[in-house]
Formats: sequence, structure tokens, C-alpha cells
Amino acid sequence: MAVISFYSYKGGSGRTTTTLNTLYYLIQEKQPKSNSPLIIVDADNESYGMSMLIRDTEKYCSPEVSLQGLGVRSNQSTFISNGNPRDWRTYTELNKYFIPVGNYFTKDIENEAVLLLRSDVTPAEQRSSWETVFAMNSSGEKESKNLSAALRVMKMCGCTVVFDTPSGTQDMATFSLDNSDYIVCCMRPSVQFEKGTRLCFSKFIEKWTKTGDEKNVVFCPSAVPFREMVIDSKVYPKHYVDTLFASFREQMEAKAHDSRGAVNIIWDMKDGAVPGIPEVDRFKWQECCLGKFPAEKEDEKLAKEKYKKLASILNY
Repeated sequence: MAVISFYSYKGGSGRTTTTLNTLYYLIQEKQPKSNSPLIIVDADNESYGMSMLIRDTEKYCSPEVSLQGLGVRSNQSTFISNGNPRDWRTYTELNKYFIPVGNYFTKDIENEAVLLLRSDVTPAEQRSSWETVFAMNSSGEKESKNLSAALRVMKMCGCTVVFDTPSGTQDMATFSLDNSDYIVCCMRPSVQFEKGTRLCFSKFIEKWTKTGDEKNVVFCPSAVPFREMVIDSKVYPKHYVDTLFASFREQMEAKAHDSRGAVNIIWDMKDGAVPGIPEVDRFKWQECCLGKFPAEKEDEKLAKEKYKKLASILNY
């Protein structure tokens, strides 16, 4: 069982693109089966990019077949197995909310071995508020526990769960981070992202230190220019590595040290010819699952190598 969150403190980091492209290689490494699938949760109810990028979901346009539908419509019977409770396929009522998308990534596995819990632009029932759908951790009578119950079933069945989270501290971001073993933090190489991510994760690490939750955090620079760029006589991305990221790493290491072993930080994605995942020209006009296409350009070849490396880190 593994729960992984792809996260950024603010939008515009390329988080969903990173998630989609890493999934291509993670699925190959995990080789999931329909009785214990890899489950993708599009948790970003405001942008829901994953639901749009995976084209196979177009025929599943009903708002009920969604994270919102699960949050609003499911009841206690939804989470009851009609057979082996460790076999995902036996939860027939729960499965109605998930879309099989395995063949979108590869024809080498069962379509039902990879499932998407898509997000929808509106709540499944118009009278239901967002608070009803997404309030999962409090104890009020009106608050839904459905997504927490679904996650317990996933864990029981040994599923790999991948959250494409919203940014910041929205409810679903908090929920996914609290329940994740591995957190991939996507951050563009800029002063804004470096400072904002540092402040955000300083608070997170303080929280996890108090709760004792063990977290593995992969800081992953994303959309990094890999061609030589000179700005104010400074060469990027060398300046980014030597100054911005060096300072960021020093402070995050100090915070992790103070967590008394609760937080382990992984810096492997910073290493190599490009400090992180290189910017891909194709994605400016056509976001896609890059692994499904032959890589002809240098930026695409480098990006594929990095996505594969990230998948290897997450296949623990």
C-alpha cells in the first residue's frame, strides 16, 4: 500500500502535468492488478486538470461518477464487500464511482488495473455545498466521512493511491497530505516559489512533528529551463542551484532535523544535468502523457528521464 500526493503551495507549478507523466512510469513499475489497482484521485475541485487530460473520461460525464458524487451520494453500504474484503473488485457499489483508465497509459495491463476518481465542476447534487462534500476530518453531524471510508478500503486492498492535489491548504490538499506517505512538491525555479514553498513546508513539518506522522518529501523543481540563460550577468539554471535552491535546501534540512525523524527529505530530483524536470516546449501548447510518444527533441528526452527517475523514487 502506498499513498502519494503531488502538491504545490500555489498553482502554476506544472503539478498535474508532472503527475500524469510520472504515472506512466509508475504504472510500469508497480504493475497493478484489478484486485489491487492503482487509483488516481483528481482532488483539485477547482481546476480538475487530470480529469480533462485523461481523454478516456469524456464518456463518463455524469457528475455522480466523480469525487463529488462519492462525497455526497455514497452511504454505509457503499463500503461493504460482497466477497473477499481484500479484493477491490468485491466492492461493487464503491466501484461505480471510479473510471477504468489503464489502457490510456498502456495496453500491457488490464484497463481496470488503473482507476480514476475524477473531479466534476459542480457538486453531484445542486443542494449540496462544497463544505458537505469535502469536510472529511471533522466530527459534525452534517459532515461527510465518505472519502475517508473509501481510503480505508483502498488501504485494505493494498492499492496504490495517487492524489493530484489542489494547491495551498484547501480541504482536499490537507486531506491528501495528511494521509500520504510520499509527497512530491513541485516548485518552479523562482524566488516566489522558493520563498512560498519554504514557508508552507515549515508549517507542515511543524505539524507532522507534533503528530508524529512519518512523511517522505521529494522536492522537485519543475519546468526548469535547461538551455543556457543569462539574466543580469548570472547564468541560469546554475544560479538557481547555487543560490536559491542551496538556501532552500539548508533551511528545509534544518526543519527536518528538528522533526525528530518524522520527516525525511529526498533531494534526488535536483541532481543531474538539469536541476529538476526540464521545461518541455510541447506542453505550452499540448499537455499530454509524454511517455506514449517517441521523444525526438532534447527537452522531451531529458523530461522522460526525469519522470522515470521520479517514478523509481516513488516505487518504494
